Amino acid sequence: MIRGPKAARGWRSWYPFTTGEFIREYLLRHGEAYIYEVWDAFRRTLREMDLKWWGDYNSFRKYFNYLQKLNLIRFVREEPSEYPWLEPRRYFTIVHENADVIEAWTRPQVILYPETVYGKRRYDKKRDEAEALGITVRELALIEHPEILEVRRRLGIK
Repeated sequence: MIRGPKAARGWRSWYPFTTGEFIREYLLRHGEAYIYEVWDAFRRTLREMDLKWWGDYNSFRKYFNYLQKLNLIRFVREEPSEYPWLEPRRYFTIVHENADVIEAWTRPQVILYPETVYGKRRYDKKRDEAEALGITVRELALIEHPEILEVRRRLGIK
């Protein structure tokens, strides 16, 4: 797995790879896949390493939503599921033009919502600071973290 740059501050997974890095590598290796397939492979990989993932399937689906909003993955096709009461399988593939934007794969939520870079504890302080400057917390985050703005520009996000 390719390691992305570590954040200068803030939380970092204690797994040997981030969820986004795993999804990226899986899609590069397999071409296309549906969410449950990737989630199951992710859980199996962690289990083989004697690690436990504390999320659930819905949070993994949300992660796919972030990646899709960032144009890192795209919907390819839909296939009926084996059972009629289940939703159809939706297959995704990697957007190859953005496959090398490692920063977006390692921290998609921060790239999509820059204000989350502060975390819960520092957010209130930064909100007060932004109000004093007459800007939003998102704008303050983009000023203080130009690397986020650069990644957003590379992905074509305003």
